[in-house]
Amino acid sequence: MIKWVPEVYETLEELPENMPQSLKDHIKSSMELNGGKIPKMIWVSCEGENPADQEYIGPIRYSPWNANVLINIECRAWAKNIVHDRQNRLGLVHFELLKD
Repeated sequence: MIKWVPEVYETLEELPENMPQSLKDHIKSSMELNGGKIPKMIWVSCEGENPADQEYIGPIRYSPWNANVLINIECRAWAKNIVHDRQNRLGLVHFELLKD
């Protein structure tokens, strides 16, 4: 993704049909705080992958919002026979979320 520049949404009409309605509603409310324009950012939505996951995950709260920070996120799988080793990426996944 080096030198990749996102093409952000600039109008409500550009929002895809399959975008979650809750995110569309949030974008609309964000426009009111941004002089009637969609804030220039990449929008993120998360949900459980499968119907059972969606049921068990419950409501998701996105935080911090508009914080201008890089957030390092690490998720670990847990069981007696899972070894955690950051150097070899065993038993965990790491990703970064840039909020600007």
